Amino acid sequence: MSLKGIHVGTVVGNTSADEFRFLMRRYAARLGDLVCVNTTVPRGEGSSRDVMPQEEVTVWGRIVELVRYNPFLPAEAGQELADEGLYLRDTVLSLSRDQVDGKVLILGMTSADDETHLRPLGYPVNPGADVLLPHADAVKKILTAGDEDAFGIKLGALIGRPSYEVKIKTNAIVARHMAILAMTGGGKTVAARRIIRELLKIGYPLLILDPHGDYLGLYTKRNLFPERTVKLCYPHLGVSNRNKDLVGYLISQMTQGLTDAQREQYDQALDGVSISDAEINIIEFIDRLVQRLETMQAQHRGTIPAVRRGLRMVRRELEAMEKSNERLRQQPGLREFPFEAMPDPLTAPGGFVAPNQATILYLGGYDHITQSTIVAVVLKHLFDHRASMSNEIPPFFTVIEEAHNFIPSRGEGQAETPSVEVIRKVITEGRKFGTGLLLVSQRPSRLDETALSQCNTFLIFRLVNPRDQSFVERVMENLSKDDGRLLPGFGPGQGIVSGQAVRFPLIIQVEHDQELETAAIGDENFIKVAKEWTRSPQAEAAQLSSAMIEELNTIRSTGSQRRQL
Repeated sequence: MSLKGIHVGTVVGNTSADEFRFLMRRYAARLGDLVCVNTTVPRGEGSSRDVMPQEEVTVWGRIVELVRYNPFLPAEAGQELADEGLYLRDTVLSLSRDQVDGKVLILGMTSADDETHLRPLGYPVNPGADVLLPHADAVKKILTAGDEDAFGIKLGALIGRPSYEVKIKTNAIVARHMAILAMTGGGKTVAARRIIRELLKIGYPLLILDPHGDYLGLYTKRNLFPERTVKLCYPHLGVSNRNKDLVGYLISQMTQGLTDAQREQYDQALDGVSISDAEINIIEFIDRLVQRLETMQAQHRGTIPAVRRGLRMVRRELEAMEKSNERLRQQPGLREFPFEAMPDPLTAPGGFVAPNQATILYLGGYDHITQSTIVAVVLKHLFDHRASMSNEIPPFFTVIEEAHNFIPSRGEGQAETPSVEVIRKVITEGRKFGTGLLLVSQRPSRLDETALSQCNTFLIFRLVNPRDQSFVERVMENLSKDDGRLLPGFGPGQGIVSGQAVRFPLIIQVEHDQELETAAIGDENFIKVAKEWTRSPQAEAAQLSSAMIEELNTIRSTGSQRRQL
């Protein structure tokens, strides 16, 4: 039985098993639409003298190009009209004979016996065959292969076809990793929220690494998930007997590191500092180390001061960034949020990962290296817990916003980014242990190609930068040249989804969850802020103190010059 649908055109010209062209009835279809053609193909095997048996099949394809032209309006006529300043309507030239020529990329074929199993097409379609726009129920069958339970995450709909709902495989996302790539304003955060919302519905454990607070608004909308928990954390590095050398790791990442001699003295001081199993703040632990080194200085005058300088540098940076993060958390719209100090991922991984819980780690206020270090520490220990099969935490899914800052390309300073190796390990081995990743980035060409190539599903929105476009085309094996040319013209929320989470590449409009947005975050009116701005008393005092110090130094300098004279 042939598949029914709305007639939109007729196959013309030479056809192949990969693509065909058709003349389209005007305004009957759009770029990106799924279409089908009922045709006849050989089946089975025939003898050397006989024609093979035949069967009727439905060939599925996607419109990847549309060209509109008027054969009765040659270029010479158009040039003449332009030169003479004439209007086309004032001539005898035809205004209504334009044609639309379309190109269809063939996706496969189905038979009447099995309307969901997509097989490769091994024979060209018939020239002159009708091109049909299939009904929504037929599209639903072919997109989900008849297994709607596997395709559990509703992403949106085909562009311009709200009735053609697009869902992606849940397990392919949480186990085999996904990347969302777009320029600023393309819709990547909207898409990430859509996926997060769908995973929260089923109670899947989530960890969201949020450098700018893009996802904090999920807490204000927690009433949409009455049986789920949205937990807000800020960075808090603690030290216990189980991770005493965390400070040494930070020294190696945040400074020029220690020489062998300096490392020997550091290790000796570390052994001399007693600490219980209870966790203490890392700044307090650094102070203890510095005090211990001061008692050792008489025996090692050359190396101890250098170790102390490294410790104090780390302490100063951590303290400044902690205060910066705290100030951000006290901003209007955030000060009422119940932020908690992040748990120790080594000793309390359940504080990060738990069923029916989304944990948002807000990294605002910390510099690139420290953010990367925190992410490396958290992911390393959580992955180790899963890899050890200790059953301390369930499988979980991690969303990494601004991923190019945590897994940069080789030309973007990988040596200064501690999280690169950890994320590479998670993304290459995580499938076996249930530690999936969602990488979100606005600069694909700045991402580590090795890590990105391990993602099995891609959602690509508008990309204008040629480097980003060519990078995406290189990394995505099934992105055609025709699809690549569409990237610069996408509007907000429009993109291509491709990979193991879908049966074939689709051009979609992502559903916008407006109810997940919050006016308190992300829509600051900086014109109003600038107009009403006044300097804080602390800043006034600091400026006054600075001015007094400068004036005192000037007086001292003048007095010194007079004495010399």
